[in-house]
Amino acid sequence: MTLVDVLEDAGFKVIEAVHADEALQVLKAVSDIQGMVTDVEMPRGSINGFELARQVRASRHEIGVLIVSGRAAPKSGELPEGALFIGKPVHPETLVRLLKGTLVSKDT
Repeated sequence: MTLVDVLEDAGFKVIEAVHADEALQVLKAVSDIQGMVTDVEMPRGSINGFELARQVRASRHEIGVLIVSGRAAPKSGELPEGALFIGKPVHPETLVRLLKGTLVSKDT
């Protein structure tokens, strides 16, 4: 299953972005995004997933951020506060559980 399939099957509404620059455009245009999953390495684009996560957490701290990678693990200080990292391969249930864990409750 693809990441999109896993998240949609878990009840998430998914908006795909090809690279970080597109993701930033989507985040500016859509105000009710609650969570984001990004890979560290994305084709094209001007920034990687770590920098995308930093920018998102700085400007939209209410968005949960999960960073995944099969090649690059975060170095000290690379993860923004509140973001989670998991190495690939990742079991679909683990991915869903971790993403849910990053989401800010609207009740608090």
